[in-house]
This record gives sequence, structure tokens and C-alpha cells, in this order.
Amino acid sequence: MNVTIICGIVLAFIIGDLITGLLASLKNKQFKSSVMREGLFHKAGEIATLGLAIMCDKFAPFVHIELPVDLVIVVASYLSLMEIGSIIENIRKLSPAAADILGKFFEKQSQ
Repeated sequence: MNVTIICGIVLAFIIGDLITGLLASLKNKQFKSSVMREGLFHKAGEIATLGLAIMCDKFAPFVHIELPVDLVIVVASYLSLMEIGSIIENIRKLSPAAADILGKFFEKQSQ
């Protein structure tokens, strides 16, 4: 798959998380700029991690390092799953109906 498409997918999930998180904080009257800034730093770290994976995939062969996996795919998959989980949490904060539906599938089961 094209690296540009992969990066676009990850960025779409990051933007989705930012938007749903902002909406949830506004709805619940919990908006704090310090929390927003902290979240933006986390997102910047995710983008930097994806950038590092791209550089490793592109430049490792030049220094005779053979990687057993495509790091961009691994990192993008992890970041996407992480963002999906965060988006689900935000949706649950936004909508009681969604919380009921999503809670059936995503809440920890007590044993």
C-alpha cells in the first residue's frame, strides 16, 4: 500500500479523535486548554513516530539493515487502533444511546 495513503488514514483517525474529543469536552463542560495542549503534544508524538517508521523503512537498506517487517504498516496499524479506541470513548461521552450500544462491546467484563 502507498505510504501516502497509509499516512492519510492515520491522520484521518487522529483528526477524528481530536474532533470527537473536543465535542465531548464541550458537551460535558470539561474543556480545558491545558488538557487540549497535552493532547496535541500526544498527537504530535504519534505523527513523529509514524515519520520515524517511514524513515526507517526508506533508509535502513542504505546502511545494510534488513527489516523483517514493514514498520510503516505496523506503526500505522497500532496508531489507528489506538485512535479508534479513543474515538469510541469520545462517542460514548457524547451520546447516551451510543454509550449503551458501544458499552455492550467495549466495556471490560467483570469476572
